[in-house]
Amino acid sequence: MPDPKSDASAVKVIGLAGSPRAGGNSEMLLDRFLQGAAEQGAQIEKIRIAAAGVNPCRACNFCSKQEGCVQNDSVPELMEKILDADVICLASPIFFYTVPSQTKALIDRSQYLWARKYVHKKEPPGRRKLGVFIGVGATRGEKLFEGVLLTVKYFFDVLNADITGKLLFKSVDEAGAIADVDGALESARRLGAETVRAAIDRAGE
Repeated sequence: MPDPKSDASAVKVIGLAGSPRAGGNSEMLLDRFLQGAAEQGAQIEKIRIAAAGVNPCRACNFCSKQEGCVQNDSVPELMEKILDADVICLASPIFFYTVPSQTKALIDRSQYLWARKYVHKKEPPGRRKLGVFIGVGATRGEKLFEGVLLTVKYFFDVLNADITGKLLFKSVDEAGAIADVDGALESARRLGAETVRAAIDRAGE
């Protein structure tokens, strides 16, 4: 019987830390998710979006006229790295019922990938990826995650990914408070492991 970890060594997992606050609650959960993935043998990488040098979209419509983005920053390289992954995990706090501005800038810049797919009719290479969203909000609003899940769904779509897993936590605000939420960090670690195993299963189909 083949060792599942040998299969997992080919699985690439990208973790996108969406908070402007380094080491905050959502990033703590992301770190545990990546830990779980690494324990299965997957290749992991974490990117802090706020430190990645992402300029906002200019809405210049360049990408609809020809492929690519007119801006010369880190985004094209970052997006190609994300597109090369098998699993994408975005972890973010909730600001005004959506992601922070730094993360929204990256999502908006994926417009050139949308144009590549829907205007220039070029499908992303490879099979669809597994997408995971980890969200942490300070309030208890009943609809706290409704808006952000729609945003993430369509962001993942242009990355050729589906939301296959999510962890959502309310009433968590102070830095590090997620460690006091019973089972939260372990749930993230377990989800990382489960997602890698799902990626292996999908590759074998």
